[in-house]
Amino acid sequence: MTIRLRLTLWYTALLGATLILFSVLVYALLAANLWTQVRQNVERQADDIVGLLTQQLLRTQQLLVIRDSGFGFPELDLFTSGAGAQVINPDGTIYMRSENLGNMRVPNYRNALPNIAQGKPHLYYTQNANNIPFLVYSEPLVVNDFVLGAVQIVQPIDSVENTLNQVSRYLILGTALSLMLAAIVGALIAHRALKPIGAITTTASGITLTRDLGQRLQIADQASEVGQLAATFNEMLDRIQKLFDTQERLIADVSHELRTPLTTMQGNIELLQRMLAAEAGPARQGNGKNEILRETLSEVEQETHRMSKMINDLLLLAQADSGALQLQWTPVEMDTLMLEVYRQTKRMADLHRGPGALDVRLGHEDQALVWGDQDRLRQLLLNLTNNAVKYTPEGGTITLSLKNEDGWVQIAVHDTGIGIHPENQAQIFERFYRTDKARSRELGGSGLGLSIVQWIAQAHHGRITVASEAQQGSTFTLWLPEFGNQPMPDSNRLVLLSTRESTL
Repeated sequence: MTIRLRLTLWYTALLGATLILFSVLVYALLAANLWTQVRQNVERQADDIVGLLTQQLLRTQQLLVIRDSGFGFPELDLFTSGAGAQVINPDGTIYMRSENLGNMRVPNYRNALPNIAQGKPHLYYTQNANNIPFLVYSEPLVVNDFVLGAVQIVQPIDSVENTLNQVSRYLILGTALSLMLAAIVGALIAHRALKPIGAITTTASGITLTRDLGQRLQIADQASEVGQLAATFNEMLDRIQKLFDTQERLIADVSHELRTPLTTMQGNIELLQRMLAAEAGPARQGNGKNEILRETLSEVEQETHRMSKMINDLLLLAQADSGALQLQWTPVEMDTLMLEVYRQTKRMADLHRGPGALDVRLGHEDQALVWGDQDRLRQLLLNLTNNAVKYTPEGGTITLSLKNEDGWVQIAVHDTGIGIHPENQAQIFERFYRTDKARSRELGGSGLGLSIVQWIAQAHHGRITVASEAQQGSTFTLWLPEFGNQPMPDSNRLVLLSTRESTL
């Protein structure tokens, strides 16, 4: 979940909780006030009628028996209003009713008789046959401490309930609309507040993809926290760019400067070897000094070859990092290429280990076509097989196999060599990393071969994986998209995806 969405949700939730609490409070206060007014109104009306009836009864001295002609029901404006009234005897007999009650029967009015007999008022809610709600309030008619009956006020309350229902609908609708408006406004505010963060993210992604460290953030409000963050980010990019440019120039310059003297040294060594061979005739073959000189020149030749290879690898990686390297993109038949690599590996194994010392074989072989640079892919596979030859003891096996499954071409190089510990597998693609430095130097390794392998794989929109256990052998697998499943670069220009972090 994005920060923008979280901010919008938090803002909307907080406002929603506030509105809901406010709506509940308003509704509760309004309902309490309306019901209080209704109860006070019926109590007042009941008090008025009881007072008038009590005065009339005291004037007529009819304290024990109430006859039809004893007194008349008082004519009050109350009886023409929305409320009705009726007078009942202690036994529940209706003595008289107001005209506005008409023929309506008050349901359950006898429920008030127990309270009336004790001289207590009674209130309850009911509804008539038409489902119209009523409030019935009963107040005892007491004269000289004698309960003569009760006055019951029948008050319709449908208007109160309708008012409360309407208010609740308005509150719900208003809260919903407010939440929708708050969500929209909150999203706009969050978008505006976090827009500079989006610019930072876009710039960082662009730098990662295009490798252009010259990009900078342009934030108008430099005084804000985001503006200060952008300024700090730009300063960091300046330093990284300077360090990286310095490193690239150093590697490129050193590589170029070293190649010339190394080439000269190799030429001189070859010349000395030929001169030594020419001067040492058959009679001097057993000369000890000549043998020592020959061995010394051979060792120097091997070291210069190793240094030359290391410099070439460094120059290759420097060109890759600077974006100056171009690949020649063509359709490549991987089965044909693997067969060529197999033959070269077999010759390399016979040369370094002796004829028949290693069993180089072909495993599963599908037909597969990829879009890539054939020379670089050959270099990748030869680097893998070269490592397999170096780290596989005599009598071991090296197997090359090719599978074409689910749009991916998989080329695996399996050996039965010394293997790699699991804790070292995550670092073997780093530049100059060697699990056994002494043995790697002895075998001529520089620690750059697998870095180049990874770079070539990533440049072809693929990846390289390794499965290995100590003393159990290793399997390096190259995964490449099948032809037609990977993007083709514009103008054969490679957007390099090298592991820059390992060089910083």
